[in-house]
Amino acid sequence: MLLVVAPPRAAADLTSDNVDFMMYGRMGIGWTPSGQVVAGKYMNLGDHKAIGGRLEEGDYLEPGIRYHIKKAATPTDTSIDLVMDYEIFSLNGAIVSDLGNGDISDIKIMPLQAYVQAKNVLTEGLTLWMGSNLYRKNDIHICDYFYFNSLPGQGVGALYKGLDVAVLTQTGASSFFATDENPGLPAGAPPAIVQRERTMFIAQYAVPFGAGTTYAQGLGELHVVPRSGDANREAPAGVNPTDYGAVAGVKVHLDLGNGDFNDAAVRYGNRIANGAESGGSTYNTFGAAGSDGTYRGGYGLEVVEHFMWNLENLVSVNGYGTLNYSRGSTSAPDPTVSNTRLDYSFGARATSYISDQVHLITEATFQARKDEGLATGTAVKLSVAPEVVPSGKRSPWERPEMRLIYTAVIYNQAAVDQLMSPYLKTMGPNKVGHFLGARTEWWF
Repeated sequence: MLLVVAPPRAAADLTSDNVDFMMYGRMGIGWTPSGQVVAGKYMNLGDHKAIGGRLEEGDYLEPGIRYHIKKAATPTDTSIDLVMDYEIFSLNGAIVSDLGNGDISDIKIMPLQAYVQAKNVLTEGLTLWMGSNLYRKNDIHICDYFYFNSLPGQGVGALYKGLDVAVLTQTGASSFFATDENPGLPAGAPPAIVQRERTMFIAQYAVPFGAGTTYAQGLGELHVVPRSGDANREAPAGVNPTDYGAVAGVKVHLDLGNGDFNDAAVRYGNRIANGAESGGSTYNTFGAAGSDGTYRGGYGLEVVEHFMWNLENLVSVNGYGTLNYSRGSTSAPDPTVSNTRLDYSFGARATSYISDQVHLITEATFQARKDEGLATGTAVKLSVAPEVVPSGKRSPWERPEMRLIYTAVIYNQAAVDQLMSPYLKTMGPNKVGHFLGARTEWWF
């Protein structure tokens, strides 16, 4: 039907060699004797999944398309691409397919990224992009932890040799809403809530050295949020004033050959760029503002170690360690509000190659979290997941995989008392938890 109503030229231009289809996806089931929905109810401490394993995660689909508006005839020729991705997921952990769920109102379909990218434009080696971009490049796949430079946003960017710069915006963060309806002041003219926009100036530079793809990379960010106000009057003093934040970081990637690597990264951000808890991006401002309405004195620290070792065609070991510390403003007026958080984790996954098509995943994770004024919660997770890999390739990155999954978690009393994980909030205060499921994962 689309081809019938489309202009003839548009239909003729959409040839198969000008379009690439891409997709990440996972689908499966989770089970518990009590019948409660546990798929997607992460066992990890906190509302984020990033500091622990991800085998109990729920359904998720991410189809994408890359349309080659202009293909390069030579390596130095200009190329132009339009990139679009969507994400499909359930709000409550239910099965994404309406065949299993029966209520499509639970399902969300949202645009994830949409941007135009031009390579070798203006001068050889220069790449420009504009639009909404999943602007991130480093992740620990086994816990879905995007670290160091995870800055998805909308804006413009440029890459030239080792230099990567961008100007991004973020809107809608509730901590940066401002109301002009304040005690002792006349009622404000509509709109009562003023939405502010955060602007982020990003610069990264990578310097190659050594063998293979070994490099060192520096990161700098400047975040700015203007004082709130509207056309009728300014917000009162101390109510969401102008604020800013700065970030500095460094990462070293060692290419050890044979698919082995080691990554180490450190990142520090202050004031409104203090996002770090459980692997949060720097724009996820943490904690409470001070008495003057700013995040003066706030900061966030992230430290990550990530490695891969491949032992011939017998086993691959992927491991990581993370540490995050965040604090809000040092002059926060309410001392009863938790304004600091420390979380750290260690984990490893071994993929053993029983045969070309039968692999065995074994995974262990230790994680800890401490909020200000509360006891430290801990969790130990152990997983066993035999899987079938139809392609027969012995690689931890080969997809699709079809897995049977069993995970056990042991919480300490502090984690139970504070219901620190989505799993505990669903299943109740138990020191030991279980997840049994089956899931397939693919990407291309």
